[in-house]
Amino acid sequence: MAGSQSRAQPTRLYLLAYNTTCAIIWARILFITITTLISSDVSSVYALEPWTRFAQTLAVAEILHAATGIVRSPVFTTFTQVFARSVQVWAINYAFPDVTKPSVAYPAMLLAWATADTIRYSYFAIMLADWPIPRALKWARYSLFIILYPVGISSEWWLMYNATNVAEHWAVTSIFYFFLGLYVPGSVMMYSYMLKQRRKVMALQ
Repeated sequence: MAGSQSRAQPTRLYLLAYNTTCAIIWARILFITITTLISSDVSSVYALEPWTRFAQTLAVAEILHAATGIVRSPVFTTFTQVFARSVQVWAINYAFPDVTKPSVAYPAMLLAWATADTIRYSYFAIMLADWPIPRALKWARYSLFIILYPVGISSEWWLMYNATNVAEHWAVTSIFYFFLGLYVPGSVMMYSYMLKQRRKVMALQ
C-alpha cells in the first residue's frame, strides 16, 4: 500500500505528495460520481472513465514502492490489487464502453473505489505529514472496506463478465474467463489481509 514510510526526508516528502495527489483525484471522482447520479442518468458517469483510468494507472507506482522497500506493504498483495484494477480500467472499462457505460455496475464500482481510496490516501497523507489522525478517519479506513470491497469486487466481476459476451476473439474471452475465476481466491486473500490489518490497528486503540 501507499502509507508506511521510511524516515528519509526526500522519500517522506515524495510519499506525502503522492498520497495527497491521489486523495484529491479520487475525491474529485467520488464527488462527480455522486452529483452525476443525482442530476443525470447512470450512463453519464462514464464521462469519468479517463480520470479513473489515469488515477488507477498512477497506482502502479505503489508496486514499485513496495518492491523497493520505501513502504512496508507486502509486494504480492499490492501487485494483486493494482494489477486487477489496471486490467479493469484498461481491458474492460476503456476497451468495452458499450457494455460498461449503461451498466449500473460501473457507478457502483466507482463509488466503492473512490470512497475507499479517498479515505486511504487521506489517511496516509495525514500520517506522512505527522498530523494526528482523526479517530473517525481511522475507523473509516479500517471498517468501511467490509462493505466497499464486496461492492467493488462484484461490480468489477460483472463488468468483466459482460465484456466476455461481446469480445470478438476467443483468446480474449478465454483470458477474461481465467481472470473471472481468479476473483474468488484473490478476493478472499485481499479481504483476509484487510481483516487482519483491522484487528491489529483496532487492538492498539
